[in-house]
Amino acid sequence: MAKQRFSPISIPDKVKVTLSNSLLKVQGPLGSLEIKVSQKVIVEIKDNQISIKNRENSKESSSQQGTTRSLIRNMVIGVVKEFEKTLVIQGTGYRAQLAGSNLQLFLGYSKPKTVNLPKDVKCELKVIKSAEKGDLTYITIKGISKQLVGDVAADIRKLRKPDPYKHKGVRYDKEFIRKKVGKRAVVQA
Repeated sequence: MAKQRFSPISIPDKVKVTLSNSLLKVQGPLGSLEIKVSQKVIVEIKDNQISIKNRENSKESSSQQGTTRSLIRNMVIGVVKEFEKTLVIQGTGYRAQLAGSNLQLFLGYSKPKTVNLPKDVKCELKVIKSAEKGDLTYITIKGISKQLVGDVAADIRKLRKPDPYKHKGVRYDKEFIRKKVGKRAVVQA
């Protein structure tokens, strides 16, 4: 019982989508991505549109339909326009530097932390000098796979999570961290 709940995904002119067996491949100007499609859904490519339908009427099939549509849509967007995430390193002596295909982070530990960057991911560094916050290092992670970019950014953030008391650590660019007051300030008041 094929049922379509979501609108079809339109394929841009520069993108080529092929489906063989259960492997969907998306090729574009920036590269190619592929995904193994679940047996619970039916994927049809017609008239520069990709439609995803349920194979059966079950909760699992319905959830696979939405997930598959999101993954395919992100692949189509990624091969045309790169995804990017920006992280900010804030703290005295905290900095980052590129060493070949690795990213070295100096985050207040005795030794620098090294992150191995996958070959499909690019990294850019930018340092902004600020009087009130000290030096802020901006790390921009770019790539065609949204999942891979998010995973690399999360791994970097995990090395030194932002501290709400001192406002030090690695955070996302648009992430807001509410400054907390320490115990000493509360007792004196």
